[in-house]
Amino acid sequence: MIESINSNYNIAPLEKTVANNSNNKISFSKLLEDNLNKVNNLQLKSNEMTEQFALGNIDNVHDVTIAAQKASTALNLTVAVQNKVMDAYNEIMRMQV
Repeated sequence: MIESINSNYNIAPLEKTVANNSNNKISFSKLLEDNLNKVNNLQLKSNEMTEQFALGNIDNVHDVTIAAQKASTALNLTVAVQNKVMDAYNEIMRMQV
């Protein structure tokens, strides 16, 4: 079964979350924490599936590969977002007041 990344890693509805922020009072730190936990869970699931495959408990190598790729993609996206945030912070710090 192939699932879209959006179902496991909620990226697309960020605009809706920000729009609902005034109604639901979701803080940025909570949003960040939730998404980092999702990335961590994908990493843990991938590690567990890899271990189970090595032990011979899982026969389908495709599921293991898909889990590893989802974890890798989520981590790469997280690092890219971190880099963009750091670039924005550095740009703000260079501004003259």
